Amino acid sequence: MFLRYNIAGILWAIFIFILCSLPGYTIPHYRWTDLLSIDKAVHAFLFGVLTLLLIRGFKKQTQFSFLHLHTLVIVFIISVSYGGLLELMQNYCFIDRSGSWFDFIANTTGSLIAIAINSYSNRKTLTG
Repeated sequence: MFLRYNIAGILWAIFIFILCSLPGYTIPHYRWTDLLSIDKAVHAFLFGVLTLLLIRGFKKQTQFSFLHLHTLVIVFIISVSYGGLLELMQNYCFIDRSGSWFDFIANTTGSLIAIAINSYSNRKTLTG
């Protein structure tokens, strides 16, 4: 039951992993001063979608009540931790890649935006 509802989130996380593990020469480079570059928007989008998919999956599953009751906090921790881990892996494990605090901030921002969108959507649904 848990896996069935979270397969989309898991597949999206694998997609993000593949993108982040591509050699650096295959990805266009930007200056570090370009904080609001398209690269940061892509990071925010990828982790925003991941967060929304995990929220949906955690809310639909009934096998683990703790995950269902504390979905937003747990999904935020998972998304931010995953984003941080990928940045560390880019810095130390992947070929021709480097981790970036700005990318980590963009990942976290994407997750926060997704949580805000989810909360706003739920509020609108409840109020009619």
